[in-house]
Amino acid sequence: MRYDRVYIAGKITGDANYYAKFHAAQDQLQLEYGWNYWSIVNPVEMVPQGWPWWRQMVRCLRLVAGCKVVAMLPDWTQSRGARIEHEWAEFLGKEIIYLY
Repeated sequence: MRYDRVYIAGKITGDANYYAKFHAAQDQLQLEYGWNYWSIVNPVEMVPQGWPWWRQMVRCLRLVAGCKVVAMLPDWTQSRGARIEHEWAEFLGKEIIYLY
């Protein structure tokens, strides 16, 4: 079981199913990749949805900075925020994995 922290990144804005999608990714990280439940950083659980987009992104980028790994959902290229998170993770030298 892995105890480093992993951040989930993907499209939220404009996706009515984002909540279920991010929780499915959390399950995938546990079952297929061996991540400990408490080590998975799921932004839909940690960032208030009522905040303005820019403020949500500031929070997400801080969360990415605190993780060793960033797990990109398949739709990440369709999201401005997830593309920013990807660039930030690359800049910080984080390990990036691509979920399917």
